[in-house]
Amino acid sequence: MRTTRSGIALIACTLGVALIAIPVLPAQQQADQLYPATLSYGTGLIDIPVAWVSPASGDIWLSTTGRHIPYNFAGQQSLNLASQWNTNLAIDSHWGGRVSVGFSLYSQNPEWGFFGQVLALKEQADKPWPAIAVGFRNLGNCDHEDRLLVGCDISFTSAGATKDVTSSFATHFHTAPTVYGVATRSFTLGRGFGSFSLGFGSGLFYDNGKLGDTYNDKGQIARGLFLGGRYAINPTPTSRIDFLAENNGWDWNAGVVGNWRGISLGIYGTELEEGSKSASKGPLYNVYNYAKVSLSLGYSGNVYDISRGLFLRSRVAELEREQNQLRAEIAARDKRIAALEAQLRQAQAGELADIARRRQALEAQIQQERDAIQRAEDRLKKLQEGQPPASPPPTPPSTTQPPR
Repeated sequence: MRTTRSGIALIACTLGVALIAIPVLPAQQQADQLYPATLSYGTGLIDIPVAWVSPASGDIWLSTTGRHIPYNFAGQQSLNLASQWNTNLAIDSHWGGRVSVGFSLYSQNPEWGFFGQVLALKEQADKPWPAIAVGFRNLGNCDHEDRLLVGCDISFTSAGATKDVTSSFATHFHTAPTVYGVATRSFTLGRGFGSFSLGFGSGLFYDNGKLGDTYNDKGQIARGLFLGGRYAINPTPTSRIDFLAENNGWDWNAGVVGNWRGISLGIYGTELEEGSKSASKGPLYNVYNYAKVSLSLGYSGNVYDISRGLFLRSRVAELEREQNQLRAEIAARDKRIAALEAQLRQAQAGELADIARRRQALEAQIQQERDAIQRAEDRLKKLQEGQPPASPPPTPPSTTQPPR
């Protein structure tokens, strides 16, 4: 049963007052509390955007997500596990504290689209107004995307080539681009911090493709109106846990995301108000109007820090290579020095031995000369005493050559 106009007005007024009345986080705390990536379109809650842009220029979010949609049309009664998941890959970047822009691949086909946001008004602790942003989604190759991003597909020609086609149920969707406005108010509560967001959008938030209740059986507050909140805690200085809940304009969703040093893992339940799959919910009951499970894996960082890190790692690698070359050169020179020292020791040892041999030869020659002198002196003495000596044996001439 749809909400009446008076009820919608009351809800909108209540939410607007809540956005103004909630005490705002101090500016520095706002800057420190990064948002996780949504399932398909950069930072936000689960599926909806928030009025927030990172104050650090160059911050990026990379995420891959999967939504479990085990639809079985005729001839597809035994889908394998991979075919039951509609996957998404997205990159979101933030610049100048005011602008974010990103790109998504919606599925394995793939379809694609750009998204972006401008933060028109920032939160301030001493001012009563919330942050306000305007943005767009699904600026891409498929005008007929639905909220689950399965409106466009591919088909195979007889030649085996592929071509883009629009699913028969999605021909009346016109969602490229989708534009929106959103307001966000931050607050502290206990040991954690949180925020509440309220917005209105066209296209993906508003267009039901003329499918009526077949597209959305229940859960809608008002066409185009979306809202949600998060509560986050920091178990450690390098980790954060985000608890998320929202209405994305069609359904109620909830999830939890854990983040450690920029690496995040999330699990979500979407279309929670719908319960289980039932054929009584229309001909597209295999696609819409039943609770689904989604998973996400992501990384957040800063391109400047990454580039500096890459430069430093490159410089460190270069220095390590230079150090290794120097160590190898030092080792080679040490080896050469050791060889030269060994040769020197051998040369010194050879020279000493040769000197010793020459010394022995000289000493022997000297001794021979002394002996000859002594014999001559003895003969001279006998002659002076008048004693004719017996004829001494002739002294053989020295045959020893003096060393050179």
